[in-house]
Amino acid sequence: MSDVITLLEQLVATPSVSGNETAAANLLTTYLTDHNLSVTRMGDNVVCRLKSSTPGPTFLLNSHLDTVPAKQGWDTDPWTPQIIDGRLVGLGSGDAKASVCSMARSVVELAQEGLPCGELIFAATVLEETGGGGLEEIRSALGQLDAALVGEPTSLDAAVAQSGLMIIKASAHGQTAHAARSHLGKNALTIAARDLIAIESLTLDRVHPHLGTSSANVTVISGGDRHNVIPDLCEYTIDIRYTPSYTPADIFELLDGITESELRVHSERFLPVETPAQGKLLAALEASSPSSTLFGSPTMSDWVHLKNTPTIKIGPGQSERSHTPNESVAIDEVYLAVNLYKGVIQEFMNSHQGATP
Repeated sequence: MSDVITLLEQLVATPSVSGNETAAANLLTTYLTDHNLSVTRMGDNVVCRLKSSTPGPTFLLNSHLDTVPAKQGWDTDPWTPQIIDGRLVGLGSGDAKASVCSMARSVVELAQEGLPCGELIFAATVLEETGGGGLEEIRSALGQLDAALVGEPTSLDAAVAQSGLMIIKASAHGQTAHAARSHLGKNALTIAARDLIAIESLTLDRVHPHLGTSSANVTVISGGDRHNVIPDLCEYTIDIRYTPSYTPADIFELLDGITESELRVHSERFLPVETPAQGKLLAALEASSPSSTLFGSPTMSDWVHLKNTPTIKIGPGQSERSHTPNESVAIDEVYLAVNLYKGVIQEFMNSHQGATP
C-alpha cells in the first residue's frame, strides 16, 4: 500500500489551483491505467469504473483534484511535499488530495480482490473550490447512484449532514439630499443599519441533531460615495448557513419580515443534505469503521450535487487545516482511509439485497 503515499507526494508536487488541474488529472490517470484500470476523461475530471459480473448497486467515490491558491505564511514550499513528524506537509495534502489518493488506492485493491457485486465509480473532479465544471457538470453522465462517499478532510469521522448555503442580496432605498439639509432626504445607510441590527438579533431556533442551529450574517455592505450627500441606496449581502430544519422559503420569509430593505435571492442552489439514519450506507460505515464519530459539517462540498443519493462525507486530514499555511495530513490516516473506503464499499455491496439503500 506504500504507493499511496508516493502518489500523494506526486500529486501535492503537481500544482492544481482551481482551473488548472490538467497536470494533476494526467498524473492520476497514469496511476490508474498503470494498474490496469479503465479511465474516462471528461475534461479534467477523471472517472474510473469497476464493474462486477454480479448485478448490484452502483457506488460512487468522489473527491476533488483542485486546491485554493497558496497563502502567505508557509514555512516550506507549498508544492514541495515533506514528511515531518509523521505528517505529509504540502498544499492540498489534506484538502483533498489525501482523499483522492486513498480512494484511488482502494479502487486498485478492489479491482485486484474482486468487487462483490454491482459497480464502483471513482470520480476525481475539478473546480470544487470555485464551483462549476466538476461533479455538478458530469453528475448526469454518471447515471443512477445508490450510495456515495465524498472525500474531504474529516479526521475519518463521518459527516452525516451538511449545512445549506443561501445568499440574499438586499437593497435599502432612501432619498438623496444635501447633507446640510438632511431633513429633506432619507438616509439609506440608516435603514440598512437598522436591518443589520435586526438580522443580528434574529434567532433561528430549530435545532438539527447534528448541525445545531442555522445562522444569517451580513458579510458585505456598500453605500454612499460623497461625504456631503445623503445616500439614497445601500446594498448588502446576507450569508445564510441553514440546516434541513428550514427551507429557503422559511428563511426568506423570516428575513423579509424583520427588514425594511428590498430582498432578493441571489443563490439557493446549495441545499442542506443529510444521510438517511436507517439506511444501508450508514450501517455499512458503522460495521466497517465503528470508531468513526457521526457529526454535522458546516462547510460546503460536492455533496450538494448528490442531493438524492445517500452520502457520507469522510476522509483523512483535519478540516481546520484546510486553506491554511503548512497544511498537512497524517500518513497513518491515509493508510486507514484506504481500508475504510474499501470496507464501506464491501459491507454495502454484501448487504445489498435490492432494497433502497
